[in-house]
Amino acid sequence: MAAPTHLELISLPGRGRAETIRLLLVFTHRKYVDTRLTLAQWKAKRKMAGFNDDTKLPVMKINETRTIIGVIDICRHIALQYGLYGNSSGDQEKVDEVIKNLEELNTAMNPILRATITKNYDARKECWNVFKEESLFPLLRKYEELLGEQRFLVGNQYSWADIALIEFLTRCQQCYDSFYLAHFERLRTFCQVFESLPHIRPYIQGRSDSFF
Repeated sequence: MAAPTHLELISLPGRGRAETIRLLLVFTHRKYVDTRLTLAQWKAKRKMAGFNDDTKLPVMKINETRTIIGVIDICRHIALQYGLYGNSSGDQEKVDEVIKNLEELNTAMNPILRATITKNYDARKECWNVFKEESLFPLLRKYEELLGEQRFLVGNQYSWADIALIEFLTRCQQCYDSFYLAHFERLRTFCQVFESLPHIRPYIQGRSDSFF
C-alpha cells in the first residue's frame, strides 16, 4: 500500500484566493497542513527554502519532494488528481472558461483590495459598487440563467469550476457585501447547498472571519 500523501499549503493569512484550494482539499477529504504566514515570515522562509525572490504565495508542498506554485496550478493539480475537472476534454474547456472568468473578476477587484489594505472604507465602498455593476453582475446573470437549466456549471457533479465560483461569491458576501446575492436566488441557493454538505459544513463553521 502506498504511503499517504503529505500536503502542506503555505499561504497568507485570511481567505484570499487560496481558499479555493482549501475547499477543494476539504471536499475531496484530503488532509493537509494549513500554514499561513505574514509577508515578512514568507520572505524569511522563502530565502531559507531556496525559492526565487519573486516566488509568491500560495505554495503547495507534496511529500516534501514536489512544490507547486500559484493558485491556478495548485487547483488544477488537485482537480486532475481527484476527479474535479469534468469527464471529457469538452468539460475541461468549460471548467477552464469559468476559471478564466473568475481570474478576470479577481483582477478587477484589485482597487477594492488596495482600499481594504489602506483602510480607506469610503473608497472601498465606491470601488465595490463600480465592480459589482460593471464586472460582477453581468457574469452572475449568465450563471444564474445556466443554473436554471442544470444543477452544476459543468457536467453532472461538482467540479473545480463550481467550487471556485462558490468560494468567490461567498468571499465577496463575507468581506464586502452580505446582501448582493439577494439578486441571484439560484446562485445563493447553489452556495448554501454546497456549504451545507456534511463534510463541508464543519469547515465553514470553524473558519475564521476575514477581511479579504
